[in-house]
Amino acid sequence: MIKTFWNKLDAKQQKLVAGTAIFVLIALILEVVIFPFVEAKKKLERTTNINQKKLIEINELSAEFALLERKTAAAKMAVSTHGADFTLFSYLQKKATQAHVRGRIKYMNSSRGTLSSSFEESLVDMKLDKITIKQLTDFLYYAESPADLVKIKKITVNKMKENPEYLTAQLQISSLQPLNQEQTKR
Repeated sequence: MIKTFWNKLDAKQQKLVAGTAIFVLIALILEVVIFPFVEAKKKLERTTNINQKKLIEINELSAEFALLERKTAAAKMAVSTHGADFTLFSYLQKKATQAHVRGRIKYMNSSRGTLSSSFEESLVDMKLDKITIKQLTDFLYYAESPADLVKIKKITVNKMKENPEYLTAQLQISSLQPLNQEQTKR
């Protein structure tokens, strides 16, 4: 049947049908084989790029987590040296005595800061009145202690209006305390 159809066509028509058949065959090969392959390759490259970015992010998070674990372990070690009776309030009173500013404490208020799974932040707001710059720097030197996990969070220093050679300092000082068993159950 195809042979009789082909024989009925003249040379020009045969060339036209052959060209059309070749065109259709090439289009079919492109549509069924080449285009899906190219699209799959592009999709694979996009997926690979996305996964590489995710892997980089996971590695960064892993490194950050390891750093936080090391800091937590160091904090636990430092807190364990405090002893069970350590309080930031009494610590600051001792340091104020060392810096000769204990009589200049206008007020000291203890409060709780943030909680984590292992630690509680202890805060003390205090005001020192009628102190010299030397007394303030001595107190800051004695009070802030990375080894004891005590740090100055905020400080505001003003000259006294009635006596400009003296200062008034308001401080917020924090330290980490281990959570006791009763607090962790809550």
